[in-house]
Amino acid sequence: RLIDGTFLGLTYNQLNNNLVSQAATMATHGVPNDVLSNLDPFALIIFIPIVDFFVYPAIARMGLRFTPIKKITFGFFTGTASMIWAAVLQHYIYKTNPCGYYVSTCKDADGKALTSSLNVWIQTGSYVLIAFSEIFASITGLEYAFTKAPKNMRSLVMAVFLFMNALSSAIGEAFVSLSSDPLLIWNYAVMGVLAFVSGTIFWFQFRHLDAQEDELNNI
Repeated sequence: RLIDGTFLGLTYNQLNNNLVSQAATMATHGVPNDVLSNLDPFALIIFIPIVDFFVYPAIARMGLRFTPIKKITFGFFTGTASMIWAAVLQHYIYKTNPCGYYVSTCKDADGKALTSSLNVWIQTGSYVLIAFSEIFASITGLEYAFTKAPKNMRSLVMAVFLFMNALSSAIGEAFVSLSSDPLLIWNYAVMGVLAFVSGTIFWFQFRHLDAQEDELNNI
């Protein structure tokens, strides 16, 4: 579980570095490029109650058991979708920039930065999908780690769960070479593939725990 969650964390870490840089290469129309990262917490504030009070009950009424393991797995796949969105967007940024694959250093004869004509708000999809990934995977994972751990080990289990954030940042250093032109498409693609593979492994490794839900709750 630790390793799987670590790779999912790599997608979250794109919020405050590569996606901010990506925004700077688009048409911002006066909006600071780092403002877009606030879409993630805004999406969480809006969608957490919607998911809790409407989506989950609706799924239950349909007779479907959307168990914690299924929620976390779905969170991996929405994280994958956010990276696919970012990779496709990066492709079109390269395509619409005068300097092609070197957008971050593109300047005109007067030294003024030249950006893609694409509107920066197209990035919204990546941020919202990452927010959904946090709702389904991170929030559910925190709850699962706390409720399923023995009472005298909850602090330790939660500490190990949160340690994944630090581990994700450390592993992310291995991909720094992909975080610049002309390799940014590969950066997002690799993050997406890692999230998808980790989610698939997670599902096959832990799906049997769904049958033990009540037993684990009584630990």
